[in-house]
Amino acid sequence: MGRGDDDDDIDQEDMEQVLFQGPMFGRETNLKQNPRLVKAALVPVKKMISDGLSRRAHTILLEPSQGRVAIRFVVDGIPYPAGAIPGQRGMAMIQMIKVLAGLNPQERNETQSGGINAEFEEVRYELLTDTTLLKPGVERLKIRVENPKITYLKPADVGMPEDLSRQLRGFTEDSKGLILACGPPESGVTSLSICAVHCVDPYLYSVYNMADVGGKQLTNVADYEPEEGHDLELSFDRILRREADIIYMPPLTDPAVVQMMCQFADRLCFVAEIPAKTPAEAVQQLIQWVGIDLVNQHLKGVIMQKLIRTLCDDCKQAFRPNPQLLKRLDLPPETTILYRAPAPPDPDDPDSPSIEELCEDCDGVPFHGRAAAYEVLEMTDGMKEVVAKGMDPQAVKEQMAADNMRTLQKDAIRLVVEGRTALEEVQRTFAPPKGRRPKTRRRSPPSE
Repeated sequence: MGRGDDDDDIDQEDMEQVLFQGPMFGRETNLKQNPRLVKAALVPVKKMISDGLSRRAHTILLEPSQGRVAIRFVVDGIPYPAGAIPGQRGMAMIQMIKVLAGLNPQERNETQSGGINAEFEEVRYELLTDTTLLKPGVERLKIRVENPKITYLKPADVGMPEDLSRQLRGFTEDSKGLILACGPPESGVTSLSICAVHCVDPYLYSVYNMADVGGKQLTNVADYEPEEGHDLELSFDRILRREADIIYMPPLTDPAVVQMMCQFADRLCFVAEIPAKTPAEAVQQLIQWVGIDLVNQHLKGVIMQKLIRTLCDDCKQAFRPNPQLLKRLDLPPETTILYRAPAPPDPDDPDSPSIEELCEDCDGVPFHGRAAAYEVLEMTDGMKEVVAKGMDPQAVKEQMAADNMRTLQKDAIRLVVEGRTALEEVQRTFAPPKGRRPKTRRRSPPSE
């Protein structure tokens, strides 16, 4: 997947080129106003983005460093080097992308955000573009690739287990309280919160949306636009008059909004995302905003997910786990088959096939796509006692274990048992950071 450091790494003459179809968000651009920039950088930008899209990159990074601009493609959460180009050429490419996104190419001391409508191999894409100031006059550019036709909004679309869907549906059955989604940046928190909304039974409950979902479609959910001059309290009152049961809220960042939600949480159920990396952090944030008593009174639960690479179905290899491995993973003893990535070729056998030869689609990395492992912190009576005593992190873990709550690590093993990922990939995902990019090739097979 790596490309090396030659200046021409991104040049691929035979590749179909991406078609740029104008800026997003109502912005405008005029390439004729930047003829020198277009001549110097448009073709390299097209080739770079085409290369990234052909490799399934969901993020493309251009980062200046030591007189050069490093290009990285992030595929299924793993960053791969995609070339390093001279600084002047790289900066021209960054400015060209800003022009295509309808941003100001002359502004290099403030962050900017925009997007580009594009098409590649007859598929429409949205290239969400953000700049970050590294130092005066030097900026880093990130492109997030989204396919607007892929919504990932419903539980079945994301592979959410049925028992988890039932649990979230149970949180909404009395039409009261708060249900929150959290997680680190770029872990799909917004999609997870929308998925939680879609766990509601639409035939029994009336659901309203007050958030900007960025063009995503909410099924069986009515949009509510507050009338001019109406504050949040009046808007909630009007929604109640429409016999609403559940409201999907914008991301929670304002304590005053959360306090108002708590005033209505005995008559309405609210679903929203909260900027916290873990459910425990989310509860602690709520406590800071509204206090322990209101958290214990109204919070139903907090859900998060972690995305784990899934094995390529065409080249994954089955093996029979031994009883010791099953016991260590707390798996049923009748489990007869697990899966792993194909072993690297035998260096002593010149005829041994490479991973690329085993599966052309893998491009040497036998993983394709990602699946979610889930964690749910439910406000059981035991957890409410933990919250009341100060929310000690170790006590939270112990209570989750005592209540047999779903945790990321346990749910990741579910993906192993289902044959969707490998044990080594789970171990890599949960390994503590070591300050370097994780290896993408399989090391050694688990004990059989």
